[in-house]
Amino acid sequence: MLNKKIVLCGFMASGKTTVGRALAKEISTNYIDTDELLIETYEMDIPTIFEKHGEDYFRDLEHDIAKKVSKMTSGVISTGGGMLTFDRNGEVLKNGGIIICLVRDFDRIYEDLLSDTNRPLARDKSKEELKKMYDMRISKYQKYADYTVENNGSVEDCVKKIISIIDVN
Repeated sequence: MLNKKIVLCGFMASGKTTVGRALAKEISTNYIDTDELLIETYEMDIPTIFEKHGEDYFRDLEHDIAKKVSKMTSGVISTGGGMLTFDRNGEVLKNGGIIICLVRDFDRIYEDLLSDTNRPLARDKSKEELKKMYDMRISKYQKYADYTVENNGSVEDCVKKIISIIDVN
């Protein structure tokens, strides 16, 4: 059983949820997705929160979720794509956890985003606008990440890379 907290960050569609679930299963620990926890806690999906209350309100709820998961002593936590672009969240999550930034080729991310209607910040943006957002966010993730792991192969390969970094054996 893992006795540390692993926090996955990265851009939208970088594989945080898929890799996070597989990693938690592989190392027999709890898995938390901050977006799922936010939806469950506030009983509203993310597009609805954005539509009814705006991004600032969503970011405040997201910060409350960051504080909540930061109190966990172990497990795998996948963060929303924007969570670690805010210093207040990065500072809270850095405390007591290992932060791993997942990176994928932008073109792969873009292809996945084209078919995903559940991402309010990507919905009406051109490929160029999304690339600019991607480039800007990567440096913010890197500010808090202890490690960066490429996720351009299989989920299993990415999980193996993370396990070799966190040394759970």
